[in-house]
Amino acid sequence: MTMIPDLDARLRAYADLMVQRGVALRPGQKLILSAPVEAAGFAHTVMEAAWAAGAADVLVRWGDNTGGELRLRHAALDVLADIPAWLAASYNDYARDDCVFLALDTEFPPPTGLDPEKMSASRIARMQATEPFTEARMQGVVRWCIGSVATVEWASLVYPELDAEAGLAALWHDVLFCTRCLEDDPLAAWDAHIARNNAFRDKLNAARFTELRFASGLGTDLRVGLPEGYYFAGSQETDSHGDPFIANMPSEEIFSAPHRERVWGEVVASKPLFYNNTLVEGLRFTFEAGRVVDFAAASGTEVIEKLLATDAGSARLGEVALVPAESLIARTGKLFYTTLYDENAACHLALGASYPESLTGGLEMSKEELEAAGMNQSLEHVDFMFGTPDLRVVGVRADGAETAVFENGTWAL
Repeated sequence: MTMIPDLDARLRAYADLMVQRGVALRPGQKLILSAPVEAAGFAHTVMEAAWAAGAADVLVRWGDNTGGELRLRHAALDVLADIPAWLAASYNDYARDDCVFLALDTEFPPPTGLDPEKMSASRIARMQATEPFTEARMQGVVRWCIGSVATVEWASLVYPELDAEAGLAALWHDVLFCTRCLEDDPLAAWDAHIARNNAFRDKLNAARFTELRFASGLGTDLRVGLPEGYYFAGSQETDSHGDPFIANMPSEEIFSAPHRERVWGEVVASKPLFYNNTLVEGLRFTFEAGRVVDFAAASGTEVIEKLLATDAGSARLGEVALVPAESLIARTGKLFYTTLYDENAACHLALGASYPESLTGGLEMSKEELEAAGMNQSLEHVDFMFGTPDLRVVGVRADGAETAVFENGTWAL
């Protein structure tokens, strides 16, 4: 069994990390905490950390993985697509109330026999009803963070060969390792990690590339144009008031936005995608003028079809992210069945909305201005991984000059 010395202290450090560096809670602010009932024990630890940091209030939104599955299985489609006004307002109003948002996530074995149309309709309806909240997050109006909690159910996916107790211990070790909470001072470790990432970010922004070209032995051969005024951000983001926060725990990426109309070629996923309760394997996309014109998958074809048809922007890219092959998540050698972890094991792209901070001055622009500048707009934002140990990335400038950005899956700048 994987042993974690002083587990309770490590879990408190993890909670402190998400409160102090994740959402960067300031004294007097409210914390809106979302957590499934399966993670209630750790949620209480986070609540204690928030109160200790000076929270004015901690409001918890409890979820229920099993209950959610039962509702999807038995409720009618029109019921699932009808989002009550009070529920939407409970997200949208808090986004205007100087609150910070922390979500605890955990995966569970995908249920069988669910209607894909129901899952898609429920997801899209909720996204449409809470669009103001989503926009507030994307535009940096509110600080937010998402982190994962190990559970027996999630461990059964990652460690199917272990019994429940051993699997849970092994998964907690992974979570704490990947979030640097096994180090003596996790806060200092994250500060050093951010500084390293920011150094690469600054090199990318100084280079003023107009295009990135990707090639791998899997068959990826992709050109990704960058909008004028693009900006690469590191693992630490900045809200519209200039306050730093870390939206994802863990986070290894340096990301920006492609130009929505300047993506050409083929990209082949290097890891399965777990999306909408479905494992999608063998995924590849073909792009022309920024739009997906063809795709193939060994499994999960129907959910990808529904994703691409969500709205006008869901078949275009909103994010390009660079992650070295030696990231902490990659070192575990595990597929975690959650994008939060798996995207931080490899370079990835995202179909759907771009982050306004990926454009200089973007946080002050309207949606129309952002789109005119080449930034994609969509209700969706779905990451898929294509990085490999042999990935080569080349930056191209306006005069055609080329610079190696990645060689053999890692930084060459």
